[in-house]
Amino acid sequence: MGLWTLTHLYQILPTFLIFGIVSLIAAKTLGKLRPALRYIPLQIIAVTLLVLEVMKQINAAKDGSYDLYALPFHYCSLFLYLLPFHAFYRGRHSHFTNAAAFGCLASLVLDMLLMPAVIYSADNIKNFFGSFGDFHTVAFHNLVVLYFMLTIALKLYDINVRHDIGVMSIFLAIYVAIAAILSYSLKVNFHNLYECNIAFIENVRLAVVDALGVFGTILYVCILFVLTILFAFAAYFLARLIINAIEKAAGKKAKSEKAEQA
Repeated sequence: MGLWTLTHLYQILPTFLIFGIVSLIAAKTLGKLRPALRYIPLQIIAVTLLVLEVMKQINAAKDGSYDLYALPFHYCSLFLYLLPFHAFYRGRHSHFTNAAAFGCLASLVLDMLLMPAVIYSADNIKNFFGSFGDFHTVAFHNLVVLYFMLTIALKLYDINVRHDIGVMSIFLAIYVAIAAILSYSLKVNFHNLYECNIAFIENVRLAVVDALGVFGTILYVCILFVLTILFAFAAYFLARLIINAIEKAAGKKAKSEKAEQA
């Protein structure tokens, strides 16, 4: 499996462009409203993702046998737990769920830009209207991207680097540990822990496992454990740079408008 295909380019480029325009419109129309109102688009998306997941689970069991791959323990399944908290919860511990949600959102968007074919295949895109499974995987991931863009456009984030890095590290460490246990006990490929979707990496993994046995498997899981957290850090800091650039550009524009009015 490669990282990109022309089919992904034809789907992702216009979709992201439309999402960018929608986010700009949202910023213009909702940006100055109180937070409770600005969260409404995110709440709609969060609820939609949960509804889609219920439909997915029903679809996975419709033939009388359940497909274990449909269990919500993939990396992207984290959004089923994090986004409802981010969109609806305002309690004293919201800074934890918000930091974890922002880090995971940034990770998915960067992943979609670097290697979308690992997330869903060209066939998933081509069969978007042909089967619910294909529709779900494409719609779900793209709705999460829209959620992230709206979060930035509507300024529904709090950047606190030291705090956020700590929360992300602990949260993702717990997730990878749980996903690894489930992957090898159920023999289901959650988060690429049981096998790797990228062909050349899978070949290396198999060679290492053949040479080292169970220690090769442990080594692979440990490497993926570290890379998961480091990738989230990279995505987080890249998102932070983009936000700073947007805020700087907005500040310059505001000063220019004030100067013209004066």
